[in-house]
Amino acid sequence: MKNILTLLILFCSINLYGQTTQTDSVKIEDDIYYAYKNAMRGVIWAIDNFPYKKEVTYKDIIIENRKICSIKIYRQEGGIKIISTGFHSSSSVEITTYKSFP
Repeated sequence: MKNILTLLILFCSINLYGQTTQTDSVKIEDDIYYAYKNAMRGVIWAIDNFPYKKEVTYKDIIIENRKICSIKIYRQEGGIKIISTGFHSSSSVEITTYKSFP
């Protein structure tokens, strides 16, 4: 009887541990997804608001006292290079893209 009770408690504790690690990995995936969306906001902002006279532009987008993305725009021959870093919680995602202008 004691052995069965011990096995039952062990099984339940392992099962609960597995469920908590799954929710942690889902939370990390959600944080990365939101950081990616914030980085894409920066890319879209950079394409819409590109200052043609400057060689380099730096911009931080802050919403509700939280920094959601940091943007660097470099003017290059034939277009621009955009580096956008999106943030969410403790995760960050960096997107580098090139946009050509005729």
